[in-house]
Amino acid sequence: MNELLIDLIDDLQKSNGGHILYHYDQMECYIQNAVSYITAGVRCGGHVLFVENDRNYFLIDKELTNLLGKEELNRVHFMNNFDFYYSNGNFNPDTVLKTFQNNIQPYIESHSKIFTWGLVEWGNVKDYIPLVEQYEKNLGNAVSDLGLISLCAYDNRNTPPELKENLMRCHDVLITDREYKYL
Repeated sequence: MNELLIDLIDDLQKSNGGHILYHYDQMECYIQNAVSYITAGVRCGGHVLFVENDRNYFLIDKELTNLLGKEELNRVHFMNNFDFYYSNGNFNPDTVLKTFQNNIQPYIESHSKIFTWGLVEWGNVKDYIPLVEQYEKNLGNAVSDLGLISLCAYDNRNTPPELKENLMRCHDVLITDREYKYL
């Protein structure tokens, strides 16, 4: 998938960005795809807002440290996904979007390319389905307006069918561990 993901990013850069849905099944593929995505973003001169859990971040950062120089690593901006999505103590779509906008604002102002990666994890996901859909729609609009490339990652095994259907309507591209298709 690594080369396919890099090709997709290249295609999206030629257009007005894109909102990517990543349904992953295998953690090893997930880690490699995150490394590929981040590497592609910084190697084209962009900044990457990387919203991830601490456990995965440790593994991904270890690989990035071997692949990227200090200047490139300085353009990877990590934020813990729990802190990001629950910055107000609960998942509120408007608050999360504001957190997103606040975190990318400095790079917008400097006219930098911006890539975002967000791992979305939940306790009882069924309670959040309407809120997640609202957030993803709002994020999709922001991504389109700003010309960003933004990837939202969900564990395929823990995402209910109803949410999967809703997410497909909110994104431009669906990727899995091994392929992608435009929606």
